[in-house]
Amino acid sequence: MTVLTGALAACGGGGGGGGGGILPTGGAGTAPPAATTVTPPGSTTTTPTAQTGHVKVSVDTATLTMGYQMGDPAPDAGVVNVVATGDGPKTLFVNATGANGKTDPHIESAQATVSGMSARVVVKPKAGLPLGVYKGSLTIQSCPDAACSANYEGSPSTVSYTLSVTSAYTALDTSAYGMPRTMVYDAVRGDIYASYPATYGLINISAIAKFHRSGAGWSSSTLSVPGLQDIALTTDGSVLAATDMSNKVHLIDPATFTIKNSYVSAAGIGDSGSSNEVSIAFTNDDKLWMLTGTTSWHELGYFDLRTRTFGASNPRCTNCYGGSYFAVSGDGSRLMFTQSASISPRPPMLYMDAADNIFRVNPIGLDFFYWLSSLSHSGDRFLMSGQVVYDRAFGTVGRLPQPYTGVRAAQMAPDGRRAYMLNYAVEPGDSVPPRVDVYDTSAPAGTRVNAPSVGSFTLPDMPGCQASYYPYYECYRPRMRVTPDGNSLIILGSQRLIVTPIPKALSSVMP
Repeated sequence: MTVLTGALAACGGGGGGGGGGILPTGGAGTAPPAATTVTPPGSTTTTPTAQTGHVKVSVDTATLTMGYQMGDPAPDAGVVNVVATGDGPKTLFVNATGANGKTDPHIESAQATVSGMSARVVVKPKAGLPLGVYKGSLTIQSCPDAACSANYEGSPSTVSYTLSVTSAYTALDTSAYGMPRTMVYDAVRGDIYASYPATYGLINISAIAKFHRSGAGWSSSTLSVPGLQDIALTTDGSVLAATDMSNKVHLIDPATFTIKNSYVSAAGIGDSGSSNEVSIAFTNDDKLWMLTGTTSWHELGYFDLRTRTFGASNPRCTNCYGGSYFAVSGDGSRLMFTQSASISPRPPMLYMDAADNIFRVNPIGLDFFYWLSSLSHSGDRFLMSGQVVYDRAFGTVGRLPQPYTGVRAAQMAPDGRRAYMLNYAVEPGDSVPPRVDVYDTSAPAGTRVNAPSVGSFTLPDMPGCQASYYPYYECYRPRMRVTPDGNSLIILGSQRLIVTPIPKALSSVMP
């Protein structure tokens, strides 16, 4: 079988033929190509408009699902079958190409083998991609002649694909960095960032750490930020932002891991210095939300990435005292915010939808969370304090049983159908391995009291400490995230960075 590189190259005729090519497609995946590519020289792109009657073609799927573990040198291919039926010409030529004649960075090749009036298109994913989920589409033309001067009825067909690159279990010693405050995952590049503030834990490196995994293993680097407070990543992964104690917002280019611009807030940037998991957060309108002010009484404000200006919340926060506690959905559409956990009576927890930027009081009397709180990608599921899952309207989806050893980390799956709870004992000498409990959170609100368990799995390594001491008393609470495809957990503690695949029987399926 010959691999052809032309955009519409094909061969075959008479009773059947074959054609294929290395796709010059324009995929819409999460990892864009480093440079724009074009159709190879000498290729032609034909867009026939005439339809040939009496013969109709169909493909056996409109969506193609592929996947492999990171580092696999020979990923399994996906297959699309084409069948032609009816009276008319008894020749079939099939070409698998891509949208707009551009190269798809996620597909190595697509080869069509024709037999009679049917064809088999084998789509081979590109090896060496970072962790993540990639999406794109293929265009399949079925014609009576090699030049595709006309299409059969039903041609061309568009087949979308989803390619998931998951990880085998890995663990990296990160004890030299200490305890992270916030961890974010860059799904575009497969990189993990962690903030190590100036006044946090014992090591105090005041830097952002970047962990990058290639097929050969891990590499790490740091970016020093004097007086670092915290970090956040835009929803499209284009900008990593950091705040510091000199009231600056730094904008960092993830591709080069360098600070490109810095802006000073005249109102000041407030920070509790505590161990909350998220103290600044981006919404999908490119606003970076943070506490403002220079005393313990704060206000709530933002930095607008589009206008490069600072602004205040609507309405203004009159009960912002002490720490700032945020949780944000993966798509940046919904933000949860705790006003204070230090005053009495406790002010209610607020929520905001980026569609209107108005902060509202939650309708069921929730007051605050410190950590263990997260949202699904769309914000339609909210896990609060590792205990209860709510829907977007704050209806109760289900409570999570609390393990006797205590919850160390908890996260919602991106599609909201699962909740993951990490637990292990913190008593020195306890040899029971860390366990991840998995709960079904897919039911409509009000139909269950407790979310049912779907199983658990253990980790061979301990991510954090088991004996805590001041001021390192939060080293047993690692940070945990679920990759956007729902297939892997990323866990970062004071001892190790762990990336573990979620067993298929326990993972959630992205819609």
